[in-house]
Parts: sequence; C-alpha cells; structure tokens
Amino acid sequence: MKKLLLISLCALGLSLCGCGGGGSNSFVGAGNITVHASPDEIDTGDRTKIIIEFDEAHPDGVSIKIRYSKGLSYIADTSILTLKGKEIGVSPFVEVDANIAQSLYLVYFFGRDILGDINSGKLEFELRGVDQTDKNSEIEVDIDVLEDSPSFSADTPEFSAEDSNKLRVK
Repeated sequence: MKKLLLISLCALGLSLCGCGGGGSNSFVGAGNITVHASPDEIDTGDRTKIIIEFDEAHPDGVSIKIRYSKGLSYIADTSILTLKGKEIGVSPFVEVDANIAQSLYLVYFFGRDILGDINSGKLEFELRGVDQTDKNSEIEVDIDVLEDSPSFSADTPEFSAEDSNKLRVK
C-alpha cells in the first residue's frame, strides 16, 4: 500500500512539473497574415484595394510590413483598420523607398493601445498604378512582434514575406 501511494505521489509530481505555466513564454510567432489585391492587374492611373487580414496577433502588438513594386504608389488617407466591425482611420508609420530592391515598403505599428484585447483584424488601403511593373510583380506582407521602440530601415528591413499576391501594372 505504501509503495502504491509513493508511486501515485511521484506520478502526480511529474505531471505537475510537466504542465506549462502559460503566459507569454508559451506564445510562438507574431500572428497569421494574408494579403489580397482587388483587382490584381491594373492600368497606370487605376487603383487597387489591398486587404490584409491578421489573426492570433501577439499580446505585445504587431508590426505589419508591406513590400510592393515602385510601379505603384500609396494613396494617402485610404488606410482603415477594422477590429470587431469597428473601422479606425490609420496611417502607415513609414513609407520607405528601397532603392536596392526597386520596391517600396509601408509599415504599420499596432500596439495594445490600438488593438486592446483584440487579436484579429483587417487592414485596407489603396495603391495607384504609376508605372508598368514586371509581369511577375507581387505585393508581399510580413508580420512581426512589436518591439518596445519600433523602427524600420529599408537597409535592414528584417522582412520575410509570409504571404504574397500577384499585383501588376500594365
């Protein structure tokens, strides 16, 4: 009987040690993200609507980085963040010309002051075709955990596309 009790206590102790404490240490990644362009092929002078959806956003907030061809131009005051059906007018933190890659970056920082306890949403904005792009041109998106002092540099963009969509200017 004592042996059975000792084995039961050891098993209970091991099972308790194996349970994680939860919290931020158990979270991996910044979130999931997708990008869509409608239409995905335009003429110069025409506009396209970009829709970026994200979910499982990191509790510290996220930075969303978008890369696209220099044949497109961001249209000011078209960015809308939708959280649980509520639309919020937002602006990119920075619009950066990446000369080396012949592309442009838009970068948005969404901390808990904006997201609150919401971990999913939709970001929409418009781009205008200004010059013909390569037939394989794309819009790409990356999501990262928001740092304490957010910044961005086209020289070191720390960009790894997590989703992309065809986007061509004819």
